[in-house]
Amino acid sequence: MLIAWAAVVPANASQLSVTIMAPPKLLSSPVARSAVEDARALLQQALPTATVSINTAGARVVIILPGLGAAKKRSPSEMPATATHRLPTPDRSFRWESRSDGAQTMVRLLARSPEGVACALYGLLQGKMGFRFLHPRESAIPEYRGWPLPGRFTFYGRPRFEKNGFHLHTMHPIELTEQLLNPDYPNAFEDVANYIDWLARNGQNTFQFVLLRGIDRQRWPRHAARIVEYAHRRGVMCGVQISLSMLQQQAFQAITLFRPYPGYRCQVDDTLAWLFKTPWDFVSLEPTMGEHLPFLNRLIPDVQSHLEQQVAERYHAQLLLCTHVIGGARAPREPLLAGSGILVHSVMCYSVSEATAPVYGNQNQCFMLQTARKELPRRETWYWPESSYWVGFDTPVPLLLLPYLDARFQDIETMARLGINGHLTFSSGWEWGYWLIDWSIARWSWEYRDSRAIRGSTSLSPLFEILPDAHLRPMWEEALRLQNLYLKERGLIRFMAAATPFAELPHPFDKPFQPSPEFHYSRLLRSASMQEVNMQLAGPIRNLEEYAGKMGALSQRMEAMIARDYPAGNPAVLKRRILARELTRALAVGALRARHRAMTLRALSAKVCERSGESCCGKITSAEWLSHARRVRFKALELVKLQESGYRYPLPLLTGQRAGMTAYPFGYLYPASRLFFWEREEGQVENGRFDPLFMNIWDVSRTLGLGSLFIGSGN
Repeated sequence: MLIAWAAVVPANASQLSVTIMAPPKLLSSPVARSAVEDARALLQQALPTATVSINTAGARVVIILPGLGAAKKRSPSEMPATATHRLPTPDRSFRWESRSDGAQTMVRLLARSPEGVACALYGLLQGKMGFRFLHPRESAIPEYRGWPLPGRFTFYGRPRFEKNGFHLHTMHPIELTEQLLNPDYPNAFEDVANYIDWLARNGQNTFQFVLLRGIDRQRWPRHAARIVEYAHRRGVMCGVQISLSMLQQQAFQAITLFRPYPGYRCQVDDTLAWLFKTPWDFVSLEPTMGEHLPFLNRLIPDVQSHLEQQVAERYHAQLLLCTHVIGGARAPREPLLAGSGILVHSVMCYSVSEATAPVYGNQNQCFMLQTARKELPRRETWYWPESSYWVGFDTPVPLLLLPYLDARFQDIETMARLGINGHLTFSSGWEWGYWLIDWSIARWSWEYRDSRAIRGSTSLSPLFEILPDAHLRPMWEEALRLQNLYLKERGLIRFMAAATPFAELPHPFDKPFQPSPEFHYSRLLRSASMQEVNMQLAGPIRNLEEYAGKMGALSQRMEAMIARDYPAGNPAVLKRRILARELTRALAVGALRARHRAMTLRALSAKVCERSGESCCGKITSAEWLSHARRVRFKALELVKLQESGYRYPLPLLTGQRAGMTAYPFGYLYPASRLFFWEREEGQVENGRFDPLFMNIWDVSRTLGLGSLFIGSGN
């Protein structure tokens, strides 16, 4: 989807001609040629009445590119001394200088590699000309009636990390899971190529996804090789994540634990020989059997070290060990070989440096920052944070959690100061405003200068670039403040997020994942006194109602401002209003979620009172509170249906019940489509059922994957 943003520029458009002067030596590079041809097409869309060409003499605006051949990647000896083993990358920094000579404008580029030329072209479009590459299927293209840039300017850009890009978490049934893993899916390659274009246009040079064990081992390598070839043509390195022998969520396994023949090393050799039919730049390795399960490097360290060695020595690719916040500071997080790298993970909408981050049973994630500091001097070290979490935390509820913007911006500042080699964002879906998180991260991963002045950024600056009215900015600042205050500082995310199946198991099986209350609802209902119920629920209910009132009123004011009459015939404002309304609607649903949750908790409290027969019960019964909650849910469903009309990928893929490669029998927005978790919470109170089997939508056997102890990956 392309959005035209109109802009009036005093110029005689009928005489305007623009050419990109690209020397033949430069065009011999597929990376440079692809970017030059794409930039020409994009400029033509922005200048519909002008002539935009490549290597045409006599144009009024001449964009002059340097004569470069194939990119020379820096050797390890040329790398900074902070790390011995590094995945080499070309220099992608650039400088534009514009000068006018009479009627002609010359815009000259200084760059050192074809990758630098590509980043420079897209940097000029997005950093100076108002292009916005928001989403793989939605770009905002300005429309000009003349050349929009001043005759004289200087514009610099440099990446804040040597490698910056995205990990698509294809363990989850997100937009591109099927296209990446199933070569028979309609338009599979085209959809993936579209995403790689989005990466290139946003100056990203790294891409990775998770391999699952239902892969067709005969046919998939050809599909994967085609993807990698296209990514390389766009200047993007490609990696794939496998596991040593992870059980859960259909993870692809290098070995089958309960298959004694052939031996584990032979299984590793066979797996890698098959995997490297595709020329991967890097491979990341999951070393655990699953979340809260043992680390295999403690049980069979020789097998993991053999795999690491083979990737480096036989296949000449970078091996990166996946790390997790599970287990706290004491968990083993080091690769076994000195030449292997590391992915330092963090989760959810919490930064790696904030003092309170109640994830996976931890107080915070600061020990992951310490891991990064420790590993950086001796190995390739990338930061691997989440831009969404899925399962029961954000998009399936659905919630637009703006604190992701704060956390990811703070982390980029922290990791850039530290000198981390790479930034690989763990992405789990783009709807409900999460495209904004990914696009913002891509924007923050570059530093731009006008002349000598560095362009300032904030956690909301990318959003401000697309709002239709500057008067909305303080409202979005207030929305972020409210979410930080109520959801994080006052802990309401424990109630706004949906319960995970493990959270509803009895102790000691109630393993922590996302933030959740420090009590079981089932015990409150069956055996708690009213005094205890009030102690546990009164504060959260009050805060939920406060948040619902404030965020609901704010989203209404935002919607009213967005809906104001604007000058007729201005498609730019109309399209910006569509984007702003999509995001504001997500906030409105979040406010209704808080109101609904407060009502189901009041219903639970009333039910306990009715069970006890105490005279302290209020005038509203549990049944009446549930009736109020249902009305709120129906109101929110109307907004959900409006939101779904703007989804960028087909509804059956995102919201339908369907078979697929993952452990989940539906698209990742299936729970959101029917507000399943809201309805389930009503049913839990009404039926007194707070166990994981009640209204279960998860395929437990497929998710746990115990059969993979005996049956190997693939066909």
